[in-house]
Amino acid sequence: MNRIYGLIKPALDAHTLGINAIKGFLSECGETVVVANRDLSIAVDDLHSQKNQEIFSKWIVENKITHLGVSYRLDPKDAQEILRKIIDTLHTKRLFAIEGGGVEHIYFAGLPESCRRINEDHGQAVVTFIGSEGFMETLIRMDVPKDQIPMNLQVGSQYDAFLMDIAREYIESKGYEEIKPNIKGEYPGFGNRQDRLVDRLADHRKRSDLPLTRAHVGPYAQDREKAVHEFEAWCRQLAKTGYLDICSIGSSQLTQSRFDEDWSGLPNGGGVPIQTPDEYRRIYEACRPMLVRTYSGTKNVDKLAIIHEETLNIAWHALSLWWFNQLDGRGENDLLTNLKQHCATLRYIASTQKPFEPNTPHHFAFRGSDDVTYIVSAVLAAQTAKHHGINDFVLQVMLNTPRSTWGIVDLAKARAILELIRPMCDNSFHIYLQPRAGLDYFASDETLAKIQLASVSMLMDDI
Repeated sequence: MNRIYGLIKPALDAHTLGINAIKGFLSECGETVVVANRDLSIAVDDLHSQKNQEIFSKWIVENKITHLGVSYRLDPKDAQEILRKIIDTLHTKRLFAIEGGGVEHIYFAGLPESCRRINEDHGQAVVTFIGSEGFMETLIRMDVPKDQIPMNLQVGSQYDAFLMDIAREYIESKGYEEIKPNIKGEYPGFGNRQDRLVDRLADHRKRSDLPLTRAHVGPYAQDREKAVHEFEAWCRQLAKTGYLDICSIGSSQLTQSRFDEDWSGLPNGGGVPIQTPDEYRRIYEACRPMLVRTYSGTKNVDKLAIIHEETLNIAWHALSLWWFNQLDGRGENDLLTNLKQHCATLRYIASTQKPFEPNTPHHFAFRGSDDVTYIVSAVLAAQTAKHHGINDFVLQVMLNTPRSTWGIVDLAKARAILELIRPMCDNSFHIYLQPRAGLDYFASDETLAKIQLASVSMLMDDI
Protein backbone atom coordinates (compact mmCIF):
# COMPACT_ATOMS: atom_id res chain seq x y z
CA MET A 1 0.00 0.00 0.00
CA ASN A 2 1.24 3.50 -0.86
CA ARG A 3 0.72 5.52 2.32
CA ILE A 4 1.13 9.30 2.16
CA TYR A 5 0.99 11.12 5.47
CA GLY A 6 -0.26 14.70 5.52
CA LEU A 7 0.59 16.65 8.70
CA ILE A 8 -1.13 19.91 9.50
CA LYS A 9 -1.66 22.36 12.34
CA PRO A 10 -3.81 25.51 12.39
CA ALA A 11 -1.79 28.73 12.21
CA LEU A 12 -3.29 29.80 15.55
CA ASP A 13 -1.01 27.27 17.25
CA ALA A 14 2.67 28.23 17.12
CA HIS A 15 3.88 24.80 18.37
CA THR A 16 5.82 22.90 15.69
CA LEU A 17 7.88 20.42 17.72
CA GLY A 18 5.38 17.55 17.58
CA ILE A 19 4.90 17.72 13.82
CA ASN A 20 8.65 17.95 13.19
CA ALA A 21 9.31 14.98 15.48
CA ILE A 22 6.73 12.66 13.94
CA LYS A 23 7.78 13.72 10.44
CA GLY A 24 11.31 12.59 11.27
CA PHE A 25 10.19 9.22 12.63
CA LEU A 26 7.89 8.52 9.68
CA SER A 27 10.61 9.49 7.21
CA GLU A 28 13.10 7.15 8.92
CA CYS A 29 10.56 4.38 8.39
CA GLY A 30 10.54 5.14 4.65
CA GLU A 31 7.11 6.78 4.65
CA THR A 32 6.19 9.74 2.44
CA VAL A 33 5.33 12.79 4.53
CA VAL A 34 3.83 16.12 3.39
CA VAL A 35 3.76 18.98 5.93
CA ALA A 36 1.26 21.78 5.33
CA ASN A 37 2.73 25.21 4.57
CA ARG A 38 1.69 28.40 6.34
CA ASP A 39 -0.98 29.36 3.80
CA LEU A 40 -2.72 26.05 4.32
CA SER A 41 -2.38 26.35 8.10
CA ILE A 42 -4.09 29.75 7.91
CA ALA A 43 -6.88 28.23 5.82
CA VAL A 44 -7.47 25.51 8.43
CA ASP A 45 -7.96 28.25 11.04
CA ASP A 46 -11.32 28.95 9.38
CA LEU A 47 -12.91 26.13 7.40
CA HIS A 48 -16.29 27.85 7.62
CA SER A 49 -15.03 29.75 4.56
CA GLN A 50 -15.79 28.11 1.21
CA LYS A 51 -12.51 29.46 -0.17
CA ASN A 52 -10.53 27.86 2.67
CA GLN A 53 -12.34 24.56 2.19
CA GLU A 54 -11.22 24.59 -1.43
CA ILE A 55 -7.60 25.31 -0.44
CA PHE A 56 -7.67 22.45 2.07
CA SER A 57 -9.33 19.90 -0.22
CA LYS A 58 -7.01 20.81 -3.11
CA TRP A 59 -4.00 20.09 -0.85
CA ILE A 60 -5.46 16.70 0.10
CA VAL A 61 -6.14 15.71 -3.51
CA GLU A 62 -2.97 17.04 -5.14
CA ASN A 63 -0.72 15.37 -2.54
CA LYS A 64 -2.79 12.15 -2.56
CA ILE A 65 -3.01 12.18 1.25
CA THR A 66 -4.10 8.84 2.69
CA HIS A 67 -3.28 9.41 6.38
CA LEU A 68 -4.06 12.84 7.82
CA GLY A 69 -2.47 14.00 11.09
CA VAL A 70 -3.69 17.14 12.89
CA SER A 71 -1.85 18.84 15.77
CA TYR A 72 -3.36 21.50 18.06
CA ARG A 73 -2.16 22.19 21.60
CA LEU A 74 -4.27 25.18 22.59
CA ASP A 75 -7.88 25.52 23.81
CA PRO A 76 -9.75 22.14 23.85
CA LYS A 77 -13.01 23.69 22.62
CA ASP A 78 -11.19 25.18 19.65
CA ALA A 79 -9.51 21.83 18.98
CA GLN A 80 -12.88 20.10 19.04
CA GLU A 81 -14.40 22.60 16.59
CA ILE A 82 -11.37 22.58 14.26
CA LEU A 83 -11.47 18.79 13.92
CA ARG A 84 -15.23 18.84 13.39
CA LYS A 85 -14.78 21.26 10.50
CA ILE A 86 -11.92 19.22 9.01
CA ILE A 87 -14.02 16.05 9.05
CA ASP A 88 -17.11 17.88 7.76
CA THR A 89 -15.04 19.29 4.88
CA LEU A 90 -13.63 15.85 4.05
CA HIS A 91 -17.17 14.46 3.93
CA THR A 92 -18.54 17.41 1.94
CA LYS A 93 -15.79 17.07 -0.67
CA ARG A 94 -16.10 13.24 -0.60
CA LEU A 95 -12.40 12.84 0.24
CA PHE A 96 -12.67 9.79 2.51
CA ALA A 97 -11.69 6.48 0.94
CA ILE A 98 -15.12 4.97 1.67
CA GLU A 99 -16.64 7.83 -0.36
CA GLY A 100 -14.31 7.47 -3.33
CA GLY A 101 -11.50 9.71 -2.06
CA GLY A 102 -8.07 8.84 -0.70
CA VAL A 103 -8.14 9.60 3.05
CA GLU A 104 -8.22 6.40 5.07
CA HIS A 105 -7.14 7.44 8.56
CA ILE A 106 -7.17 10.59 10.72
CA TYR A 107 -4.96 11.24 13.73
CA PHE A 108 -5.09 14.04 16.29
CA ALA A 109 -2.39 15.11 18.76
CA GLY A 110 -3.14 17.64 21.49
CA LEU A 111 -4.01 18.24 25.13
CA PRO A 112 -5.66 15.40 27.09
CA GLU A 113 -8.95 17.31 27.35
CA SER A 114 -8.92 17.96 23.60
CA CYS A 115 -8.40 14.25 22.97
CA ARG A 116 -11.22 13.34 25.36
CA ARG A 117 -13.66 15.64 23.55
CA ILE A 118 -12.58 14.35 20.13
CA ASN A 119 -12.93 10.74 21.26
CA GLU A 120 -16.47 11.53 22.42
CA ASP A 121 -17.30 13.13 19.07
CA HIS A 122 -15.69 10.67 16.68
CA GLY A 123 -14.89 7.47 18.58
CA GLN A 124 -12.45 5.17 16.79
CA ALA A 125 -12.70 7.19 13.58
CA VAL A 126 -9.93 9.45 14.93
CA VAL A 127 -6.83 8.08 16.67
CA THR A 128 -5.73 10.52 19.39
CA PHE A 129 -2.37 11.16 21.05
CA ILE A 130 -1.92 13.10 24.31
CA GLY A 131 1.89 13.32 24.07
CA SER A 132 3.01 10.65 26.55
CA GLU A 133 3.08 7.85 23.98
CA GLY A 134 6.45 6.33 23.11
CA PHE A 135 7.62 6.62 19.52
CA MET A 136 7.15 2.88 18.87
CA GLU A 137 3.57 3.04 20.09
CA THR A 138 2.99 6.20 18.06
CA LEU A 139 4.30 4.70 14.82
CA ILE A 140 2.33 1.48 15.21
CA ARG A 141 -0.87 3.40 16.02
CA MET A 142 -0.21 5.46 12.90
CA ASP A 143 -0.31 2.22 10.88
CA VAL A 144 3.39 1.86 10.19
CA PRO A 145 4.18 -1.90 9.95
CA LYS A 146 6.51 -2.96 12.76
CA ASP A 147 8.88 -4.72 10.37
CA GLN A 148 9.33 -1.39 8.58
CA ILE A 149 10.56 0.43 11.69
CA PRO A 150 14.40 0.58 11.65
CA MET A 151 16.20 -1.43 14.31
CA ASN A 152 17.97 1.67 15.64
CA LEU A 153 14.54 3.07 16.54
CA GLN A 154 13.40 -0.18 18.12
CA VAL A 155 16.40 -0.77 20.36
CA GLY A 156 15.97 1.05 23.65
CA SER A 157 18.77 2.56 25.70
CA GLN A 158 19.94 0.57 28.72
CA TYR A 159 21.11 3.82 30.29
CA ASP A 160 17.64 5.37 29.97
CA ALA A 161 15.99 2.28 31.43
CA PHE A 162 18.47 2.32 34.32
CA LEU A 163 17.63 5.96 35.15
CA MET A 164 13.89 5.33 34.86
CA ASP A 165 14.07 2.36 37.25
CA ILE A 166 15.87 4.45 39.89
CA ALA A 167 13.48 7.36 39.32
CA ARG A 168 10.38 5.17 39.62
CA GLU A 169 11.59 3.66 42.89
CA TYR A 170 12.39 7.11 44.27
CA ILE A 171 9.04 8.68 43.32
CA GLU A 172 7.08 5.71 44.63
CA SER A 173 8.94 6.03 47.95
CA LYS A 174 7.84 9.69 48.13
CA GLY A 175 11.31 10.56 49.40
CA TYR A 176 11.12 13.91 47.61
CA GLU A 177 8.44 15.03 50.08
CA GLU A 178 11.11 15.20 52.77
CA ILE A 179 13.15 17.79 50.88
CA LYS A 180 12.69 21.26 52.34
CA PRO A 181 13.28 24.56 50.52
CA ASN A 182 16.67 26.19 51.00
CA ILE A 183 16.27 29.53 49.22
CA LYS A 184 17.15 32.15 51.82
CA GLY A 185 19.89 34.35 50.49
CA GLU A 186 22.60 35.76 52.70
CA TYR A 187 23.81 38.66 50.56
CA PRO A 188 22.69 42.32 50.45
CA GLY A 189 20.85 42.26 47.10
CA PHE A 190 18.76 39.14 47.72
CA GLY A 191 15.25 39.52 46.32
CA ASN A 192 15.52 43.21 45.41
CA ARG A 193 16.42 45.30 42.36
CA GLN A 194 20.12 44.79 42.97
CA ASP A 195 19.83 41.00 42.86
CA ARG A 196 21.93 39.22 40.23
CA LEU A 197 22.14 35.63 39.02
CA VAL A 198 25.90 35.48 39.57
CA ASP A 199 25.54 36.75 43.17
CA ARG A 200 22.84 34.21 43.90
CA LEU A 201 24.93 31.39 42.46
CA ALA A 202 27.93 32.37 44.60
CA ASP A 203 25.80 32.58 47.72
CA HIS A 204 23.98 29.33 46.98
CA ARG A 205 27.24 27.41 46.53
CA LYS A 206 28.26 28.39 50.06
CA ARG A 207 25.10 26.91 51.54
CA SER A 208 24.08 23.99 49.33
CA ASP A 209 25.29 21.37 46.89
CA LEU A 210 22.06 21.68 44.89
CA PRO A 211 21.77 23.73 41.69
CA LEU A 212 19.62 26.78 41.26
CA THR A 213 16.23 25.70 39.92
CA ARG A 214 13.95 27.41 37.41
CA ALA A 215 10.53 26.58 36.01
CA HIS A 216 9.06 27.86 32.74
CA VAL A 217 5.36 28.66 33.24
CA GLY A 218 2.56 30.64 31.64
CA PRO A 219 -1.21 29.95 31.55
CA TYR A 220 -3.12 30.19 28.28
CA ALA A 221 -6.68 31.56 28.23
CA GLN A 222 -8.95 33.28 25.72
CA ASP A 223 -9.48 36.19 28.15
CA ARG A 224 -6.14 38.04 28.09
CA GLU A 225 -6.46 39.94 31.37
CA LYS A 226 -7.75 36.84 33.16
CA ALA A 227 -4.67 34.91 32.03
CA VAL A 228 -2.30 37.64 33.26
CA HIS A 229 -4.01 37.80 36.67
CA GLU A 230 -3.89 34.00 36.92
CA PHE A 231 -0.17 34.10 36.15
CA GLU A 232 0.40 36.69 38.88
CA ALA A 233 -1.34 34.31 41.31
CA TRP A 234 0.91 31.47 40.14
CA CYS A 235 3.98 33.63 40.73
CA ARG A 236 2.91 34.53 44.25
CA GLN A 237 2.29 30.86 45.02
CA LEU A 238 5.65 29.77 43.60
CA ALA A 239 7.43 32.52 45.54
CA LYS A 240 5.67 31.59 48.76
CA THR A 241 6.70 27.92 48.65
CA GLY A 242 10.40 28.84 48.55
CA TYR A 243 11.33 25.89 46.31
CA LEU A 244 12.03 27.84 43.13
CA ASP A 245 14.97 30.18 42.48
CA ILE A 246 13.99 31.48 39.05
CA CYS A 247 10.60 32.03 37.42
CA SER A 248 10.82 31.85 33.63
CA ILE A 249 7.85 33.56 31.97
CA GLY A 250 6.22 31.43 29.26
CA SER A 251 4.94 34.42 27.30
CA SER A 252 2.68 34.34 24.25
CA GLN A 253 3.65 34.82 20.63
CA LEU A 254 1.96 38.25 20.68
CA THR A 255 4.03 39.29 23.70
CA GLN A 256 7.14 38.52 21.72
CA SER A 257 6.04 39.95 18.37
CA ARG A 258 3.75 42.89 19.24
CA PHE A 259 4.54 44.01 22.79
CA ASP A 260 2.79 47.25 23.87
CA GLU A 261 0.80 47.37 20.61
CA ASP A 262 -2.90 46.99 19.75
CA TRP A 263 -3.79 43.27 19.61
CA SER A 264 -7.37 43.66 18.40
CA GLY A 265 -8.40 40.66 16.33
CA LEU A 266 -4.99 38.95 16.50
CA PRO A 267 -4.60 35.29 17.58
CA ASN A 268 -2.67 34.75 20.81
CA GLY A 269 -0.75 31.57 19.92
CA GLY A 270 -0.42 30.15 23.44
CA GLY A 271 1.41 31.30 26.56
CA VAL A 272 0.60 34.09 28.99
CA PRO A 273 -0.32 37.22 26.93
CA ILE A 274 1.63 40.01 28.67
CA GLN A 275 1.04 43.22 26.75
CA THR A 276 2.35 46.20 28.75
CA PRO A 277 5.36 47.25 30.86
CA ASP A 278 3.06 47.68 33.86
CA GLU A 279 2.04 44.01 33.67
CA TYR A 280 5.72 43.05 33.72
CA ARG A 281 6.23 45.21 36.81
CA ARG A 282 3.30 43.51 38.57
CA ILE A 283 4.71 40.09 37.71
CA TYR A 284 8.13 41.09 39.03
CA GLU A 285 6.59 42.11 42.38
CA ALA A 286 4.54 38.89 42.53
CA CYS A 287 7.73 36.85 42.04
CA ARG A 288 9.73 38.29 44.98
CA PRO A 289 12.23 36.96 46.00
CA MET A 290 12.63 34.77 42.89
CA LEU A 291 14.72 35.93 39.97
CA VAL A 292 12.75 36.42 36.72
CA ARG A 293 13.60 35.85 33.07
CA THR A 294 11.58 35.86 29.85
CA TYR A 295 11.81 35.54 26.07
CA SER A 296 13.26 38.22 23.83
CA GLY A 297 11.20 39.90 21.11
CA THR A 298 10.89 38.91 17.47
CA LYS A 299 11.46 42.51 16.31
CA ASN A 300 12.97 45.60 17.95
CA VAL A 301 14.92 43.07 19.99
CA ASP A 302 17.20 45.64 21.60
CA LYS A 303 14.31 47.91 22.65
CA LEU A 304 12.42 45.06 24.31
CA ALA A 305 15.61 44.01 26.12
CA ILE A 306 15.70 47.48 27.71
CA ILE A 307 12.07 47.07 28.82
CA HIS A 308 12.90 43.67 30.34
CA GLU A 309 15.80 45.21 32.22
CA GLU A 310 13.76 48.13 33.55
CA THR A 311 10.59 46.23 34.49
CA LEU A 312 11.79 42.76 35.50
CA ASN A 313 15.43 43.33 36.47
CA ILE A 314 15.75 40.32 34.17
CA ALA A 315 18.03 37.62 35.59
CA TRP A 316 19.56 36.99 32.18
CA HIS A 317 18.68 37.80 28.59
CA ALA A 318 17.83 34.98 26.16
CA LEU A 319 18.21 35.62 22.42
CA SER A 320 17.29 33.31 19.55
CA LEU A 321 19.88 34.70 17.03
CA TRP A 322 18.93 32.65 13.94
CA TRP A 323 15.28 32.06 14.81
CA PHE A 324 11.92 33.71 15.52
CA ASN A 325 11.95 35.55 12.19
CA GLN A 326 10.92 34.95 8.58
CA LEU A 327 12.76 31.60 8.55
CA ASP A 328 10.27 29.96 10.90
CA GLY A 329 7.35 32.38 10.53
CA ARG A 330 7.61 33.57 14.14
CA GLY A 331 8.72 37.14 13.33
CA GLU A 332 8.90 39.73 10.57
CA ASN A 333 12.70 40.21 10.46
CA ASP A 334 14.72 38.70 7.65
CA LEU A 335 17.72 36.68 8.85
CA LEU A 336 20.34 39.41 8.38
CA THR A 337 18.19 42.04 10.13
CA ASN A 338 17.57 39.58 12.93
CA LEU A 339 21.27 38.91 13.45
CA LYS A 340 22.12 42.63 13.38
CA GLN A 341 19.45 43.39 16.00
CA HIS A 342 20.70 40.56 18.18
CA CYS A 343 24.29 41.78 17.98
CA ALA A 344 23.14 45.29 18.95
CA THR A 345 21.25 43.71 21.86
CA LEU A 346 24.34 41.78 22.93
CA ARG A 347 26.25 45.06 23.19
CA TYR A 348 23.44 46.46 25.36
CA ILE A 349 23.41 43.34 27.57
CA ALA A 350 27.17 43.66 28.01
CA SER A 351 26.68 47.25 29.19
CA THR A 352 24.28 46.04 31.93
CA GLN A 353 26.72 43.28 33.00
CA LYS A 354 23.86 40.79 32.88
CA PRO A 355 24.33 37.22 31.64
CA PHE A 356 23.28 36.08 28.17
CA GLU A 357 21.69 32.78 27.15
CA PRO A 358 21.68 31.69 23.49
CA ASN A 359 18.20 30.27 23.10
CA THR A 360 19.31 28.55 19.89
CA PRO A 361 20.57 24.93 19.77
CA HIS A 362 17.23 23.37 20.69
CA HIS A 363 15.48 25.54 18.11
CA PHE A 364 17.58 23.82 15.46
CA ALA A 365 16.61 20.48 17.04
CA PHE A 366 12.91 21.46 17.02
CA ARG A 367 13.20 21.91 13.27
CA GLY A 368 14.82 18.58 12.60
CA SER A 369 18.53 19.48 12.51
CA ASP A 370 21.27 16.94 13.07
CA ASP A 371 23.34 16.83 16.27
CA VAL A 372 26.35 18.52 14.66
CA THR A 373 24.25 21.58 13.83
CA TYR A 374 22.97 21.62 17.41
CA ILE A 375 26.54 21.66 18.75
CA VAL A 376 27.95 24.14 16.20
CA SER A 377 25.14 26.65 16.85
CA ALA A 378 26.00 26.66 20.58
CA VAL A 379 29.70 27.18 19.87
CA LEU A 380 29.03 30.01 17.41
CA ALA A 381 26.68 31.66 19.92
CA ALA A 382 29.38 31.51 22.62
CA GLN A 383 31.97 33.03 20.29
CA THR A 384 29.54 35.78 19.29
CA ALA A 385 28.74 36.54 22.93
CA LYS A 386 32.38 36.86 23.92
CA HIS A 387 33.13 39.03 20.87
CA HIS A 388 30.41 41.49 21.94
CA GLY A 389 31.63 41.82 25.52
CA ILE A 390 29.42 39.36 27.40
CA ASN A 391 31.07 38.32 30.67
CA ASP A 392 28.64 35.67 31.90
CA PHE A 393 27.36 33.06 29.46
CA VAL A 394 24.38 30.84 30.39
CA LEU A 395 24.70 27.67 28.32
CA GLN A 396 21.24 26.18 27.88
CA VAL A 397 21.26 22.50 26.93
CA MET A 398 17.75 21.22 26.28
CA LEU A 399 17.57 17.45 26.66
CA ASN A 400 14.98 14.97 25.31
CA THR A 401 14.54 16.87 22.02
CA PRO A 402 12.95 15.13 20.29
CA ARG A 403 11.36 13.25 23.18
CA SER A 404 12.78 9.87 22.11
CA THR A 405 16.42 11.04 22.13
CA TRP A 406 18.51 8.53 24.04
CA GLY A 407 20.17 9.85 27.17
CA ILE A 408 23.59 8.74 26.00
CA VAL A 409 23.18 10.97 22.94
CA ASP A 410 22.20 13.92 25.14
CA LEU A 411 25.29 13.28 27.28
CA ALA A 412 27.51 13.26 24.21
CA LYS A 413 26.05 16.49 22.80
CA ALA A 414 26.29 18.37 26.09
CA ARG A 415 29.84 17.26 26.82
CA ALA A 416 30.94 18.05 23.26
CA ILE A 417 29.64 21.62 23.60
CA LEU A 418 31.35 22.08 26.96
CA GLU A 419 34.64 20.71 25.66
CA LEU A 420 34.54 23.09 22.69
CA ILE A 421 33.65 26.29 24.56
CA ARG A 422 35.44 25.87 27.89
CA PRO A 423 38.80 26.93 26.36
CA MET A 424 37.16 30.34 25.80
CA CYS A 425 36.89 30.91 29.56
CA ASP A 426 39.14 33.53 31.16
CA ASN A 427 38.84 36.29 33.74
CA SER A 428 36.27 38.10 31.58
CA PHE A 429 34.20 35.17 30.27
CA HIS A 430 32.47 32.61 32.48
CA ILE A 431 30.15 29.73 31.55
CA TYR A 432 27.16 28.58 33.60
CA LEU A 433 25.55 25.31 32.52
CA GLN A 434 21.75 25.30 32.41
CA PRO A 435 20.45 21.86 31.42
CA ARG A 436 16.69 21.50 31.10
CA ALA A 437 14.18 18.81 30.22
CA GLY A 438 12.65 18.90 26.75
CA LEU A 439 9.49 20.94 26.17
CA ASP A 440 7.87 17.88 24.59
CA TYR A 441 9.12 15.38 27.16
CA PHE A 442 6.67 15.18 30.04
CA ALA A 443 3.55 13.03 30.12
CA SER A 444 0.20 14.50 31.14
CA ASP A 445 -0.07 11.86 33.89
CA GLU A 446 1.31 13.51 37.03
CA THR A 447 2.98 10.44 38.54
CA LEU A 448 4.69 9.51 35.28
CA ALA A 449 5.80 13.13 34.81
CA LYS A 450 7.41 13.07 38.28
CA ILE A 451 9.29 9.89 37.35
CA GLN A 452 10.44 11.51 34.11
CA LEU A 453 11.58 14.62 35.99
CA ALA A 454 13.60 12.51 38.43
CA SER A 455 15.14 10.58 35.52
CA VAL A 456 16.14 13.64 33.50
CA SER A 457 17.50 15.29 36.67
CA MET A 458 19.93 12.39 37.04
CA LEU A 459 20.89 12.83 33.39
CA MET A 460 21.61 16.50 34.12
CA ASP A 461 23.82 15.49 37.03
CA ASP A 462 25.71 13.02 34.83
CA ILE A 463 26.50 15.81 32.36
